[in-house]
Amino acid sequence: MIFLSPSFFLLFLLIPIIIWIDFQSRKKWAYFRYSSLLEKIYGLSQWKYFYLPLALKIGIFSLFVCALTNPVTSSTHTEISKNGIDIAIVFDISKSMLAEDIKPNRIEAAKKVMSDFASHFTSDRLAIILFAGKPFLSTPLTFDYTALVDAVEHMTTDSIRQDIPGLSGTAMGDWLLVALDTLKGNEKSDINKKRKKVIIMLTDGEANMGINPIIAAKLAREQGIKIYMLGIGDPAGTELYITNWFGEKQYFLDQTGKPIRATLDEDMLINIANITDGQYYNIKDENSLVSVFKELEKLTKTDIKSTDITIQHPEYQWFLLGIMILILFWLWLSFGRFNYRP
Repeated sequence: MIFLSPSFFLLFLLIPIIIWIDFQSRKKWAYFRYSSLLEKIYGLSQWKYFYLPLALKIGIFSLFVCALTNPVTSSTHTEISKNGIDIAIVFDISKSMLAEDIKPNRIEAAKKVMSDFASHFTSDRLAIILFAGKPFLSTPLTFDYTALVDAVEHMTTDSIRQDIPGLSGTAMGDWLLVALDTLKGNEKSDINKKRKKVIIMLTDGEANMGINPIIAAKLAREQGIKIYMLGIGDPAGTELYITNWFGEKQYFLDQTGKPIRATLDEDMLINIANITDGQYYNIKDENSLVSVFKELEKLTKTDIKSTDITIQHPEYQWFLLGIMILILFWLWLSFGRFNYRP
């Protein structure tokens, strides 16, 4: 127990004065204290007549002083404030994601790691955007991580019909605009205003259609949104192939019959990340993919704040209750002390 106003304890110095005043008012006791007749008539004794009432007075006064000192007990609990962030995960599902330079192939390795990534969040909203020649919102911002993982697991390069004209290729600038619009959400909603927003983009190619991604990146910077770029593959270029049932490599061929060599435009990806104060990561194998997503999990850790809150509970009422009990006992004693008993 803590006393917030301990200076009132100085009032205990008045106790000797209270005792002296009580002695002065009871001088007449000196004439009757040896009277056995008086004790028989009124049932008086030195203890009952003098010491007990005096002890009650001192007790009442002491409890009153303790109540004045504002006694409290305190309890402490830790309040964790985790406002969370909104994350738009943009996933390149062009046919080149079937390349097997990352086992079993680029898209399957990324799906596995991304599913694990999504399952580690608790108070963050995630959205999934798929793109090839055109971007499509697969899953809007949600706390339903089960639905997110399910959407990722069912994602394939056929989720967008890339055999249809205009749906194949890499529209990097277009997906940025869709991601920004997804994170913007309802401007009037408090939850959208307060939450930090980031974009995580995973691609293995270079922008070859749509708007200039640099323009979209500058728009993201104006909105305070950071972009984390994940480039899959060797920047020097990679021949794309898949393995058939017989273990033979089947290369992606261009119109001339030559193997297609995928190029990763690192300069563009780095530029987009730098414009928004984000980060670029190059992914050449599954281990580096896992390491990058482990690093990205730290995005949420920066918004966790732990505060110890101490709550004080007033306890003066117990002293007041004690005063009431002692007063009632004192009144009973005073009333019954001089009752005549024949």
